[in-house]
Amino acid sequence: RRAARLVKPGGRLVYVTCSLLPEENEHQIEEFLNCEEGETSGWRLDVPTDFVVPFEAGNGSYLRLTPAQHGTDGFFAAVLRRDEENEDSR
Repeated sequence: RRAARLVKPGGRLVYVTCSLLPEENEHQIEEFLNCEEGETSGWRLDVPTDFVVPFEAGNGSYLRLTPAQHGTDGFFAAVLRRDEENEDSR
């Protein structure tokens, strides 16, 4: 949340963890997007279409790599974009 205030309008914020737990991943993103206060308002998911590995988790909203499926450590990523017209941006 603290980093959100540093992103210019139209800019991206990438949330990444080395966890597979929904409480540390999807739940954090959903809470961030549902909060309409201050720096956390005016954001949306911005799924890249040209990434090497497809964003398949969460109905195509998130990237999740697993040891069983990808031969890697657990990994999660979500890309968020700040709205252009956000009046609170700095």
